[in-house]
Amino acid sequence: MSVVDDIKNQIDIVDIVSDNVKLRRTGKNFIGFCPFHANTHTPSFVVFPDSGTWRCFGQCSEGGDVFSYVMKRDGCDFQTALELLAKKAGVELTPYTKDDKPREEKQRLYDLMDEAVTYFHNNLTQHPAGKNALEFLTGKRGLKQETIEKFRLGYALQSWDGLTQHLMGKGYTRQELIDTGVVSEQRDEKGEVIPNGRIYDRFRNRVMIPINDSRGNPIAFGARILDPNDTPKFLNSPQTVLFDKGKTLFALNEARPAIREKDQVVLVEGYMDVIVLHQEGFANTVCPMGTALTDFQAKQLTRQTKHIVLALDGDAAGYHAAVKDIDIIREASASETPGDSQALLRQESRLNVDIRIVTIPEGLDPDEVVLDNPEKWEEIIQTAKPIVIHMMETLARDRDLGDAKTKSEIAAKIMPLIREVPDAIERETYRQQLARFLDIDESLLTYTGHTVSPGSGTRRAFPAKPRLKTSADAMVFDPRDSFYNKENEILRCLYRYYENPGALAAIDRKLRKFHLEAMSPADFNQTDLHEIARIYFRALDQDEELDTRAYIENNLPESVRDTFTTLKNKKSDPMNDLQELDEEVLRSVAFMRQEKCEYEKIDIQSLLSDKETDAESAKNYEKILDRTLERRRLLDILIDNINVMDFRK
Repeated sequence: MSVVDDIKNQIDIVDIVSDNVKLRRTGKNFIGFCPFHANTHTPSFVVFPDSGTWRCFGQCSEGGDVFSYVMKRDGCDFQTALELLAKKAGVELTPYTKDDKPREEKQRLYDLMDEAVTYFHNNLTQHPAGKNALEFLTGKRGLKQETIEKFRLGYALQSWDGLTQHLMGKGYTRQELIDTGVVSEQRDEKGEVIPNGRIYDRFRNRVMIPINDSRGNPIAFGARILDPNDTPKFLNSPQTVLFDKGKTLFALNEARPAIREKDQVVLVEGYMDVIVLHQEGFANTVCPMGTALTDFQAKQLTRQTKHIVLALDGDAAGYHAAVKDIDIIREASASETPGDSQALLRQESRLNVDIRIVTIPEGLDPDEVVLDNPEKWEEIIQTAKPIVIHMMETLARDRDLGDAKTKSEIAAKIMPLIREVPDAIERETYRQQLARFLDIDESLLTYTGHTVSPGSGTRRAFPAKPRLKTSADAMVFDPRDSFYNKENEILRCLYRYYENPGALAAIDRKLRKFHLEAMSPADFNQTDLHEIARIYFRALDQDEELDTRAYIENNLPESVRDTFTTLKNKKSDPMNDLQELDEEVLRSVAFMRQEKCEYEKIDIQSLLSDKETDAESAKNYEKILDRTLERRRLLDILIDNINVMDFRK
């Protein structure tokens, strides 16, 4: 038995609620005025001793168990509620002994970086020496004051120790300054660091652009020259405990809402491009820390949207970067070995990542385009072309398409791309377009390299799909189980099989089709399972850790680890067919919701039959009953239709 179960067995929810709510018995339940909203006329708050739960049938429309009640009453987290109730129940909690010192040390580094951002920003906006930098940003680069404030842009003084003295005066140590990369260390003639040598400001006489992590914490700087004689033009912070350039996308934290709203992300190549585009209303824009995306960065993007636009410079380097970025994004879309082309195709097909490319007019940067004409930028993005078409045109650029060798070379490079397209219709359309583009007969373009089934004379792009050995009416749980066990089994299934963002999309789509809410922590009423579900759904929606399971393990409250360990380690038969698994989970969720509606209906009818229920309360209960019955009706229709649904759409 978990500590949560032990406490529930020792605690009477009526006693806990009675501490601050005057309750009266109504049948086998208790009723009173809700403590969570102002109301002195209609007692809408009900406690159900048999199930150990509570529910407000009024304005709050919330409910839960004794833990959720204490959390809401005291405004505390689950761990605090657990400790309070454990003390009341006489249950001893095993103290959590994890050493939090490393986390505290890392927080100091975040605080140091935030102090550095403020220092540079004040230099830009208040220090006389920052005037030239401010004129550069507002005059030459077209930035507005509110944009400068939003991105907290700054200026590094022409000084060897201005920032160093400022931070050390704030109590930060020499080692902390070194660890965050804001200073450089003195080196000998061989380039080796001199132990305990002098430290000095890394950035001098530069415009400072703070780089944040996906949660908005400042972790590094991009620094641009003001003096054209200085080099390099851009100087980034070095790799530090906070900053890994291969795992960072500039402005992702600011861009995330717009990316999700537009269901599209646009990649450009420079910090200033991103900042100006955000300023002009194109906030779904980010840039990597180098010329090409890393695998980690590509995975970050595919967590937000399946529609990626690469906005490349019009020069040769931009075209070269296109090819490299395409390969990396495709690799990021697959969890299996990239060299296994069939596995790559299956994963890309399942994730359905749409990658398109645009080319900026030669000689212009994105910020120049949008400042001159925002509509022009919108037009450029809207004309983004699929990879195959873009590469077709790229390879033909400034070449004689009448030359036979040129045609053969382009075909040799484009056909492998076409071969990777998972959709047969799209694949064949590209082949026809390539034939027309090269002005050759389609029959000359073959899918060389595809596997041919022995004796069949036909190609198979995908292996036969394995069948899930379950009945059509199978559910994740035993229908005779308690609600706790049903919630537990559904959550276990989500953790085991639905670890990627978007994995629940097919299920949620079907729920919304029948006017039912998508899956969420609200489906899990038991507080310990609700806490695990809360972390699970947060894991699907964050960018801090791309391994969903690792995020859950690292962020789970210690108080529910026993429950989680039992949930995670329970053995079951493997499920291979994703479509049938979606069907089984949807049926299980619908069945559980349906059953909860039935119990809610019984509870409300019990309240309506209470002779002491006043007319106003009865009217409110009837409205709630109508909503419950309507929800039950929709669930009935959904369950009747599950067997004929196509989960691929």
